[in-house]
Amino acid sequence: MVKEKLKAKSKIAILALGGLFGGLANGLLGAGGGIIMTFVLERIMTEEEMPARDIFANVIAATLPISIFSTIIYGIRGDLQTDRFSIFVIPAVIGGLAGAYLLSRISTKWLKRIFAILVIWSGIYMVMK
Repeated sequence: MVKEKLKAKSKIAILALGGLFGGLANGLLGAGGGIIMTFVLERIMTEEEMPARDIFANVIAATLPISIFSTIIYGIRGDLQTDRFSIFVIPAVIGGLAGAYLLSRISTKWLKRIFAILVIWSGIYMVMK
């Protein structure tokens, strides 16, 4: 019993740290928070506790408030150029809706592959730039 409680507390602490680092990356870099949180959740949670689809959905839900607060701070500091971001907001929302719709229709195996390809491509691009 004590061992299970310690394991649960350790899991909570690791998830909290994953959230902290995910939020830090998202706020600092404007990206990467979801990648960190997905990585942590996939390593900490078993498939029975949280299936892969639920991990992706929960990470999206967690990045929403992070993005909102970061946007507010960027706006207060004058770093937000709304004339430029407004060009891709509507297509991004449409893409988000399409992705949420497709989430339950694509196998977990392919979701993980797509995610890995995007992470690798993004990393290579950032290093080369």
